[in-house]
Amino acid sequence: MNILILDSWLREHLKTEAKPEEIGRYLSLSSQSVERTTKTHTGDFIYNIEVTSNRPDAFSVYGIARELSAVLPQNSLKTKLLPILEKPIPPVKKSLPLTVKIIDHSLVPRFTALVFDNVQIKPPPKVVQERLEASGIRSLNNVIDISNYLMLELGQPMHTFDYDKISKAKMIVRQAKAGEKITTLDGQVRLLPAGTIIIEDGGGRIIDLCGIMGGKNSEVDENTQRVLLFVQTYDPVSIRRSCQGLAFRTEAASRFEKGIDPEGVIIAMKRAVGLFKDWCGAKVASQLFDIYPEPPKPYTVSLKKSRLDQLLGVETKLTEAQNILESLGFETQIKDETIIAKVPHWRYGDITLPEDLVEEIARIHGYHNLPNVLPPISFPQKPLPILELEDKLKTALQYWGLSETPTYSLTNPLTQKKAGISPEGLLRLANPLSEEWRVLRTSLLPSLLEVVAQNIVFPTVRIFEIANVYLPQGKSKLPDERSRLGVMLADNGFLAAKGLVEIIFDNFNISNGHFIPPKTEEKIINPQKTADILVGKELVGRVGEVSQAVLAEFGINRPVAFLDLDLAALEKLVIPIKTYQPVSKYPPIIEDFSFVVPPKTLVAEIVQSIKQVNPLIISVELIDIYDQTRTFRIIYQSKEKSLTDKEIVLIRNSIINRLEKDGVRLKGAA
Repeated sequence: MNILILDSWLREHLKTEAKPEEIGRYLSLSSQSVERTTKTHTGDFIYNIEVTSNRPDAFSVYGIARELSAVLPQNSLKTKLLPILEKPIPPVKKSLPLTVKIIDHSLVPRFTALVFDNVQIKPPPKVVQERLEASGIRSLNNVIDISNYLMLELGQPMHTFDYDKISKAKMIVRQAKAGEKITTLDGQVRLLPAGTIIIEDGGGRIIDLCGIMGGKNSEVDENTQRVLLFVQTYDPVSIRRSCQGLAFRTEAASRFEKGIDPEGVIIAMKRAVGLFKDWCGAKVASQLFDIYPEPPKPYTVSLKKSRLDQLLGVETKLTEAQNILESLGFETQIKDETIIAKVPHWRYGDITLPEDLVEEIARIHGYHNLPNVLPPISFPQKPLPILELEDKLKTALQYWGLSETPTYSLTNPLTQKKAGISPEGLLRLANPLSEEWRVLRTSLLPSLLEVVAQNIVFPTVRIFEIANVYLPQGKSKLPDERSRLGVMLADNGFLAAKGLVEIIFDNFNISNGHFIPPKTEEKIINPQKTADILVGKELVGRVGEVSQAVLAEFGINRPVAFLDLDLAALEKLVIPIKTYQPVSKYPPIIEDFSFVVPPKTLVAEIVQSIKQVNPLIISVELIDIYDQTRTFRIIYQSKEKSLTDKEIVLIRNSIINRLEKDGVRLKGAA
């Protein structure tokens, strides 16, 4: 997150001789990055600072001043952090009534409120207007500008209500129910996600979208005379979830969702008391409401000198490390070569480990001041087998004429439904960026069919993708991520896709692969031209043709063959080292046989039966299909001698006799 800070505003909190360019350079080297420093038409300077999300304490003018009070002295620049100008909250004889009820204190760790009377609505001082506008916020009136000004100055968002618009002076802080709405200050009607933190007044109206934007029905306007100032902290997770659900984020929400220091709430309130008096002529008209049921307990973090030296790579004086930590607001003591540091309240949650203290010491000392040491040489580890398989398979498929087509893991439920996959069984995103990317896919094929449909004008479309699919495992477990290969071959049939499987198996030395009719029928497949792929007894995928019904759903008017392989299962079956056998020096004998095959007989079973007749049969290949006739080319060969006609006749008769038992007869035989 970036913030804009005027140099003159910064110097109200930091007395220093450093020039703007020095401030920008040294802050970038040791803390938050100053992306650029711009000179204004008045001669002032604006710092554009990128603040890391783990440092909400630095999302303010004072937070940056506090950082510089530690950074600049390390670079020989005299610096003094000035105290915050805050006024005590005066007691009142007769307090204006206010009832506050918080349903769940875990969502609102600290709640403070104060009512001001005799408020005069007018423009704020000119310097305030200039500072707000230089920071990217439009000046509206003195009351609203106080809340924005202190958010930028102290990093504490706050909100102002017209007290007289709060029905029965009652505020109930609760979570929104599904379907509730609020009209926010920008005039937009917003449907609230369930669980959003809101405030309801005594009349049952929602008057505040907490931590994000106030309600239009309680805004401060030119007729306002009494103001309720509301300073609090919220559960960061809840605010972030609400912003995502609303697709809406404000400056206040950007700070609340990163975590606000609850101990800084009263500091901001006291500062606001002074500004209401000075800018609005207002006076405090109520007691301070401060609901703070579970203040965080102070804690310490210990750092041994040996650990500090080890991580920095240099010998370090503990007293120097101690001085750095104290300049950052830590209270420290040294005992037995160990620094014991009490963490300041504005760094609660950010500093919890000894390594966190090392980081603080290193950055203020200056990473650029630490010696450069090359890391020891380490030998590269062998990549995971599944990644090797994926890389080799991609290369092979590209050589075989296919184009790789990466698609999104997130997909549209309608796309899945068109392919026959029920959207109810898919994993859904809670806050999708659009309806198109709402569910995680369980198959690559629907996405690839969309690519075919978009490129159907081309004469050939031969595409593949290797990516993960996400298979649900119940609500209590993460999905099973499986690497799969998906292939689409437009204008090709089952045999072309089946041949691709066979060449993959041959190329990766996968033996005992075979095809069986699909055990389950799905909308996407043509069951008459689809087969499950097995290696041994393990199912590793499916190959076939896409059904006409699904092709019509995607607007495809020509046949498309597909292949879907489970690479996670296949990877275990790959034999990485090829083995070779010497070629026989004796000639082969080749014969072609035409058999009449009963309906629904699998060719693979016939081939397997023929091969089992005799070890001299080295090859059986289907070369022709006509009606119920299948023609096979059989090759006989021995490694030890030339085969005689008598030996071939015996093998031939054995083949015919074996197949006849299965109802397969030689064409022309009686």
